[in-house]
Amino acid sequence: MAAEMTRFVRATLIDARDVPKIRTPALLRWRQLWFPSPAMGVLSSLLLVVFSVLAWRSFDWAIVNAQWRGTDSTACQGDAGACWAFVIARWKPWLVGGYPLDQLWRAWACFAAFALFWVWVVRRAHGASMHRVLLGFMIMPVALLLVLGGGGLLPAVAPTRWGGLLLTMVVTLATFATALPVGLALALGRRSRLPVVRWLCTAFVEGMRSVPLLAVLFIAATLLPMFLPSGWNVDLFTRALAAFALFNAAMAAEVFRGGLQAVGRGQFEAATTVGLSDFSALRLIVLPQAVTAVVPALVNIMIAVIKETTLLSIIGVNDLLGAVENGAKSPDWIGEPNILTSGHVFLALTYLAVCYGLSRYSRRLESRH
Repeated sequence: MAAEMTRFVRATLIDARDVPKIRTPALLRWRQLWFPSPAMGVLSSLLLVVFSVLAWRSFDWAIVNAQWRGTDSTACQGDAGACWAFVIARWKPWLVGGYPLDQLWRAWACFAAFALFWVWVVRRAHGASMHRVLLGFMIMPVALLLVLGGGGLLPAVAPTRWGGLLLTMVVTLATFATALPVGLALALGRRSRLPVVRWLCTAFVEGMRSVPLLAVLFIAATLLPMFLPSGWNVDLFTRALAAFALFNAAMAAEVFRGGLQAVGRGQFEAATTVGLSDFSALRLIVLPQAVTAVVPALVNIMIAVIKETTLLSIIGVNDLLGAVENGAKSPDWIGEPNILTSGHVFLALTYLAVCYGLSRYSRRLESRH
């Protein structure tokens, strides 16, 4: 009897199969999406007409009647089409600002290093840990600042000569790398058993989150030098970077606090029960889970920092927005308002591409967890 039963027992497991899918014709799916009812069909038709008109006018302005060649404002007369000649002619200030021509290889090396790092981040293994990625974001801005700033074997280049996309990239990475550890320390401080530490961290986080970033930047640009000791001369770029870091550290603190609260208290108690100290339990058990849970939210903070860098132009730091506006005020390009409009459209498309890419990466991380 036993021999008869073994004939029906598999020696290997059956391969998993995908869930059966119901295939709906594309035309039927399109009709159900846009015309599920007569009222929605009318509304969809109106929206399609509006979108078609807007799309054609945008195409006509951006491609058909656009001006692509020229070295000054005479190439872009009228507002019938975009002035992409302005974008092409001003490529250097928009990319690297006033960085010295004989040292431009350092700027290109920084762009290439970040591009390679980002390709590694996106194409790494599906189940790989995020700890190396976060460590890379800590190290990358330090390396960029050393290469761009120079000193020692490399000629020194002051941050006032940086600008454009290069400055925006450096400020974003430096802010992210500084705000994360400070924000984590503030989040841990708010959970401290010492009332003084807990109150101070809470006051800083709530106070910083209640003040607009623009006000913090103005304080760093105008009031902070008055409180510095005599003889101290901190440049505007460093002060703005500190304001960005402190403001976003308060935002990161709330993100980390949510991640710490997501880890059950029982895990910490179980770790201390088996002989781990409070610090070891925090480092080995709590923090890895908390940081992994909030990685998508940290990506959102980076997206916010990228968009916040446009405020630097208000205090005189020549970021990407400042480079566009300064270019439109230069003697060669003073003229039609369409010139500045074309620069702003190009700027919006640049930020859209960068932030949309980061948003897609954030959704990919969420799907992993």
